[in-house]
Amino acid sequence: MELKDKNVLPTKLLIEKTKRVKKTTPSGLIIPDTAEEVTSQGTVIIAGKGAEALPMDVRVGDFVMFPPRAAIRVKIEDDDYWLLGIQDILLYW
Repeated sequence: MELKDKNVLPTKLLIEKTKRVKKTTPSGLIIPDTAEEVTSQGTVIIAGKGAEALPMDVRVGDFVMFPPRAAIRVKIEDDDYWLLGIQDILLYW
């Protein structure tokens, strides 16, 4: 999907969450993501320009890790994304 015409506020990021493979136990029980997920991960799709007090070091294409409850789930043209403040990023690379 084309998101180049979309913008976020200066200290916000739009994240495409990494898809996780469903895990199962040897007996066939499916382990839900909520049972083992401590942090969420994804790729930055849109990054704000930053602010004087809070510069934006994260760039489009960076991989980020953040607390699951810090992000707001948004739907854009039938695709799911996460909206997140730069202050909530734990790690990026």
